[in-house]
Amino acid sequence: MNVRKKALAAVAAAALALPVVAAAGATAKPNYENALVGRWDLTVTIHIEEPPLLTPLFCDFTADYQLHCETKPGYPDQLEGRGVWTAQKDGQFSFWITHHSHRDENGNPVGSINASHLGKISPNKKKFSTKAHTYIDFSDGSPWVGPVDVEGAAFRI
Repeated sequence: MNVRKKALAAVAAAALALPVVAAAGATAKPNYENALVGRWDLTVTIHIEEPPLLTPLFCDFTADYQLHCETKPGYPDQLEGRGVWTAQKDGQFSFWITHHSHRDENGNPVGSINASHLGKISPNKKKFSTKAHTYIDFSDGSPWVGPVDVEGAAFRI
């Protein structure tokens, strides 16, 4: 094969390879590793009675894998919780959160609600959903209540 034919073959091979490389780049999966970092408007559905309880929360996921949630202003029972989270590059994540279960007659937080959530963030990183099992300790000597099924649906603020 002469030099001219070799050059034409190389150009043809490069031209044929370009769409394959471009297509591979176009289908690359996004990295969700830090996608949860930020503030979220979360509604938790708690299946402890019928109809289920709905709890509206604001949750902050920080870059150091901490989590802080509190019920929205005006919600009758103000709850505040803290936890930790982790995420995978494919958009799956989990978090553990604990907050008080109720307030005593003096308004002091009593007991604990302990939840382990598994979730998935949307491809556009603006929504997520979770499923969880929650266990409730009333701190009155009675056995813990649970598991209680919980779902969460959130959108980025």
